[in-house]
Amino acid sequence: MTRLIRSELLKLRTTNMWWIFLLASLVFTGLAVWINIEQADQDLTNHYDQYNQTDGTPPGMTEEQRAEFEASQQQFRQEEAARVAKAQSALGLAKAAANIYTSGQFFGLLLVMLLAILVITNEFYHQTATATFLATPKRTKVITAKLITASLVGVLFWVITTAISVTVGALYFGAKGLGNSFGHWTAQQALLLNLLVYVLWAIFGIGIGVLLRSQIGATITAAVLYTAGTWAALIVLQLIYSLVIKEDWVMESAVYIPPLASMHVVGGLDAMIGGDVDLPPRWAGAVVLIAWAVVLGTVGTLITRKRDIA
Repeated sequence: MTRLIRSELLKLRTTNMWWIFLLASLVFTGLAVWINIEQADQDLTNHYDQYNQTDGTPPGMTEEQRAEFEASQQQFRQEEAARVAKAQSALGLAKAAANIYTSGQFFGLLLVMLLAILVITNEFYHQTATATFLATPKRTKVITAKLITASLVGVLFWVITTAISVTVGALYFGAKGLGNSFGHWTAQQALLLNLLVYVLWAIFGIGIGVLLRSQIGATITAAVLYTAGTWAALIVLQLIYSLVIKEDWVMESAVYIPPLASMHVVGGLDAMIGGDVDLPPRWAGAVVLIAWAVVLGTVGTLITRKRDIA
């Protein structure tokens, strides 16, 4: 098995795609970190309007109107202060940190999945599958080696993107004079579950590559389903919830869709769904992803064992 894994890693290193995918992941991570920090800054900072920052009031007001205006502004200040206090609480900071520290997950998972697809479809594209299975007649071992190799790729992408996100995020919190939440379980859980998600999506890629042996067909299908399919599914669920079945379980079912389950694992699905829907705990999203990975991995292995490769 060790030799098979080394062989798979060698095949991957000798292609030009892995570093292109890694570079793209770094770019997307950098953009995501910037967006998430901007969002966190808005949540953690008071943003009074111009009339709150000065003593002036709109001209032409009567005394009664002026009193009502000042009362409304005072209420706004109180609500804003309460919101900021909540955001700057230990839990609020931990949630903001978890969001920043897992930046770039959406496109990072897509790239890991596509790279894992190439691990299996390259064998068919370059017509090396026959030689591979002749050298190792037990096809289950070959698929297992590819699964482990893809998982290692997922770990590598997680390590690099997390290092960037955590470093930049910690610098941001330090500059704001706030805690970095490294010791809070909410942030720790998000990081650990994010690692699990990267590994699982690498396994998804192997499963998809086995089901769709065409390299172009597999990559395009997976990319379209992951991107357009994710948003389409969310829109459909929201339409059903708004127009047909106004029950919370409709929106809660979003957790069963793999890309949305990935977002839920790191706490990003709440903001997308909105409203007062009480979503399942984050570990439920991890369970869903594990189930999908087991199904795809098992089906892929069985198909490879039975399919004629020549």
